[in-house]
Amino acid sequence: MKNYVVYKEKYLLGDIHGEWSVILNHLHRVSEFDLREKDQVCYIQVGDFGMGYRAKEKEFAKLKILNEELTKHNSDLFIIRGNHDDPEWFQADKYVEYKEQLTNIFFIPDYTVLNIDLENILFVGGAVSIDRNYNKMYGGKYWKDEVVKFDFELVKDLRDIDRMICHTCPDFVEPLTFNNLVYRYAMNDDLLLGDLTTERVNMTNLVTEVMNNNKLKGFYYGHFHRNYRFYHNDCEFVCLDINTFKNV
Repeated sequence: MKNYVVYKEKYLLGDIHGEWSVILNHLHRVSEFDLREKDQVCYIQVGDFGMGYRAKEKEFAKLKILNEELTKHNSDLFIIRGNHDDPEWFQADKYVEYKEQLTNIFFIPDYTVLNIDLENILFVGGAVSIDRNYNKMYGGKYWKDEVVKFDFELVKDLRDIDRMICHTCPDFVEPLTFNNLVYRYAMNDDLLLGDLTTERVNMTNLVTEVMNNNKLKGFYYGHFHRNYRFYHNDCEFVCLDINTFKNV
């Protein structure tokens, strides 16, 4: 996996749920109008990329097309695990035969720290799916290990972290309440509201632990399908809506 890389442009990208063409379209626009030639562009996608919803060979064929375009433009794509992604793609020992052929696409394991543009970025994926029971009942895709794997002991030892990129977020940023869609799914999932609340509390504890020992500049997340920006202790918290790019 690439590390200590400096790019000429860096973009965060919200959930895309398998619409990988949005990256190709954006890359072509950036290269044509902003960078002109094969300048380096970095994309960091914040989860729910959409891995695991097609047959692996068909999925990989599309990934190869995306990888070829990224290679042509001397650009890279880093992806973290969302709740709507097959977790095995984000395990170093899984699908190795496929991932070795993707020279410019990287599936980032949880708690990886990469130095990108001279900043140390901590990546933590996963979240609870509000539609988990619905998918289990009606044959939709659901992975029981979709949730955040909280490792409070590990983060206690981390230093010099500049930014965090996660799929979900602490409980002091939006959304602060459940919406009607969550309540509808909770009618058939007695544990859902409690699990969602506990996850956000644990994320708060995790982020607080990181902030206690690091001067965090930014925290970026998706999952909630909205745009949002908030400052807390001099750290910028940003939620990215579906198919939304943010230049950083």
